[in-house]
Amino acid sequence: MRLKVNGKEVEAKEGALLLEVAPVPTLCHHPHTETRGVCRLCLVEVNGRLAPACATEVREGMEVRTDTEGLKALRRTLLEWLALTTDLSLAPGLLGLMAAYGAEPGRWKEAPSRRGRPPIRDNPFFLRDYAKCVNCRRCVDACGDGIMGVYALTLAGRGLQAHPTTPLDRPLPETPCVFCGNCVQVCPTGALRPLALEVG
Repeated sequence: MRLKVNGKEVEAKEGALLLEVAPVPTLCHHPHTETRGVCRLCLVEVNGRLAPACATEVREGMEVRTDTEGLKALRRTLLEWLALTTDLSLAPGLLGLMAAYGAEPGRWKEAPSRRGRPPIRDNPFFLRDYAKCVNCRRCVDACGDGIMGVYALTLAGRGLQAHPTTPLDRPLPETPCVFCGNCVQVCPTGALRPLALEVG
């Protein structure tokens, strides 16, 4: 199957996602979970229309653009709002993207923020620090349909207040959690991290 990416012809297998052939950043997508199309960082132009590369299968004859000025501005703005509303101090991948796209969060006025939420220490294995959560939903998917199927994590709240939590907001030891660590492994920002890494 052939398509054009930024003017160059490429070949792809049937059923492949655009993300596999088009060089774009992503945040919510992870190869071991099924989270797709949430963060919008991977938006590309397909025959002149916007589409998430992580949730769009390749088709014969597609013409894909990943680097237009409009797409760069969109990614820059998304990154700025993440930095404005969330503590990204443990997210080197996102900080690198911010530098690459010239993101300047300071150009926006203050906005509602996830910052300031106290970390939750309810188990001996890992910390839940939702001040660092970008709501990519990887952890919820890893705990549920994506990997484990135990559903110890779910989503609560709306908009900037949305965040992963436990059913009925119970402590993790009172949920079906088996402390496998898959949620920690897929977290891109350190919102879930081993307690062994904490100092003091």
